[in-house]
Amino acid sequence: MINIAVDGYAGSGKSTLVKLLEKKLDGQVKVLDTGAIFRGFAYAYDKAKYGELSETKIKDFLKKTSLKVEFVDGNQRVIVNGEDVTDFIRTETISVLSSKISNYPEVRARYLVIAQTFASENGCIMEGRDIGTVVMPRADVKFFLTANEETRAKRRFADAKIKNPEVTYENVLKDMQERDFNDSNKGEASLRATEESIIVDNSDMTLEETAEYCMDIINKHIKNKKVVNITIDGYVCSGKSTIARALAKRLKFNVFDTGAVYRGIACAFDYMKLDENKIDEDYIERFAKQINVKVEFIGDLEHVFVNGIDWTGHLRTEHISSLVAKVSPFVCIRKKVLKLQRDYARTHNLVMEGRDIGSYVLPHADFKFFTTADEMVRAKRRFEQQKAMGNDVDFAKVLKELQQRDYSDTHRDHGELKMVKDSIIVDTTNQNCDQSVEFCIEKIREKRPDIMVY
Repeated sequence: MINIAVDGYAGSGKSTLVKLLEKKLDGQVKVLDTGAIFRGFAYAYDKAKYGELSETKIKDFLKKTSLKVEFVDGNQRVIVNGEDVTDFIRTETISVLSSKISNYPEVRARYLVIAQTFASENGCIMEGRDIGTVVMPRADVKFFLTANEETRAKRRFADAKIKNPEVTYENVLKDMQERDFNDSNKGEASLRATEESIIVDNSDMTLEETAEYCMDIINKHIKNKKVVNITIDGYVCSGKSTIARALAKRLKFNVFDTGAVYRGIACAFDYMKLDENKIDEDYIERFAKQINVKVEFIGDLEHVFVNGIDWTGHLRTEHISSLVAKVSPFVCIRKKVLKLQRDYARTHNLVMEGRDIGSYVLPHADFKFFTTADEMVRAKRRFEQQKAMGNDVDFAKVLKELQQRDYSDTHRDHGELKMVKDSIIVDTTNQNCDQSVEFCIEKIREKRPDIMVY
């Protein structure tokens, strides 16, 4: 997955550039039209007939308004309160209102959540004035487009002339100069390059030449990318946890244990002496805002820190197992853990296993393995595990419970177990862990012979 930020001055060709890059990257990225988000809010505000803009009205409006972005057949759609408004947001009235409504901090905060969530879940390109500084400060590649004033004014004049034959070059130049000033004086959201930004002056370049220049830089980044993420999803007792640990050892990668993170959060809940009997959405949301969760690997062992306390030695008690089941289902907790997973994956080689890691958590992982095995073989493994633990179990009961677990895992409303189109199937029915790991390594070597195997 790659995130590309394109900022720059009016008339520098940002919008055209991102379309050209999207085409050249051929399905690796989506272009998020951030302006359409503000237009969607403007359309909804106008439709609700709130009248003249004010901070009080905006706050009330946002409480009653949900907006999300979806892609249908590769095209971005803006959904407001369940209604697809994409075809109604390009009028002059909405354009003017969008410009005004985007200045309200509350609207901008909502926009940031939408844009940043999108960037965390997709390979994408965004263009604007503060994408690399505020919206995607961790973008993999940041371009800052510029050109001399005369060149930019001529470009804008040519575009404006098509829409309005009476427009003059002088008026276009004046408007552009005012836009430059306004864009450069918007506080935190001001137009500016970062230390990582690659300045692209295309005064003497066509937009196609600009795109080729940028693609050279993007390709070098992709080629030199050192972080490798491997996901392993699969059915219960198909061997995914064992394979994940063995594969990580052969590659000298870390295994990110998501369950340990949830257990660490439960430990913090217990340590803060919060009341289990009061658990509901509001109670957990207040708790989530009070905690800072971090993961560090010391040697090969994952340590979970919550508010600076290392809970690693306290994760496996019966009480915590019971408590984590009560705390973990809430959306605010899941989002906090999801952000931690994705942030860690951006900067570390890792293997992560679960039921929705390749399909949802890390949809752009370098390798996605999906483990499976014959149902009876899996049931036999679970039966033998239980017997080894000294439990008096019945095979028929174990088989039924496994079938119920399979159904539950594949029919969840969120985070269901599923194979995605780029999954590599690992059938462990007739092979042991070592054989399964060798199969995975063979697949990795086919695509990435540069990855060291030990």
